[in-house]
Amino acid sequence: MATMNEVDLLSLFTMMKGEPGTRKSTCALSYPTPQYWVSTDKKMKALVKPMKNWGVNPREIHYDDYSDWDKPKAKIESLQVTCPFKTIIIDSITSIGDNMTGQVKKAKKFAKGDEAKGKMIGGIQVSGLEEFNAESSAFQELIAMLKDIQSFHHVNIIMIAHVIGIRKDNDANKLTHHSRRIVTGAEQISAKLASYMEETYHFNVEPSFEADAEGGYSLLTVHTGNDYARTSLPLPSKINFNNDPLYDKWIRPGIENLKNQTPIQRTIPTQPTQEKPNASSFIQST
Repeated sequence: MATMNEVDLLSLFTMMKGEPGTRKSTCALSYPTPQYWVSTDKKMKALVKPMKNWGVNPREIHYDDYSDWDKPKAKIESLQVTCPFKTIIIDSITSIGDNMTGQVKKAKKFAKGDEAKGKMIGGIQVSGLEEFNAESSAFQELIAMLKDIQSFHHVNIIMIAHVIGIRKDNDANKLTHHSRRIVTGAEQISAKLASYMEETYHFNVEPSFEADAEGGYSLLTVHTGNDYARTSLPLPSKINFNNDPLYDKWIRPGIENLKNQTPIQRTIPTQPTQEKPNASSFIQST
């Protein structure tokens, strides 16, 4: 049985989510090295510039490009046994989900019998209920393996996710709610994934009103009602990171501040005792 005194604050299970181009992968690069990237977006070249700007040793950034689910699954299983890395990044949830459903469609395509090939529209094989069920099951497996690696090897886990805007109209209350959800094959999967995260950061970019000027890059650490986020660290509700390394400037100081925080001394209020009347006082009152 564990106690809260044994919690490891240095290993975080984090989701970085936002629209494309909001520097989610760049911020993940700022975390402790050596790193291993499960690269299903296949855009590691985008990290060369920040890697050089921050002096990150390229020999400490390891990655493999994947196009299916079986190969990254085998790699992650091997990391459960031996993990020489301090940070593991899944880049991204969206594309690895595509790999999961794509693997099922490929298996159907090469199965014997026309009925086993799955649904076809215009000669293109499309995803159906079986693919989405397989995706959900594979994501559950992925989360379980990553949680095991984090707890046993004490490493940071980062899952990068793309989001899409959605609009919900409530005719009864005449309300319209705009929000963004993680892009996965089935909507229920994205809600499940978010519930397993210790840290969830939502990334934004604020466009500049000046010509040829770069916009301001920021992230949220608290829920805004439209974009959910949360943190267990003493971090600002909004971090304007721009070109600065997220981990060195905000995350690591936040961990140290929490570790060094003096606990509030809890005092239990005492109830005043009431003296019981003795016999002599009872006689006098009568």
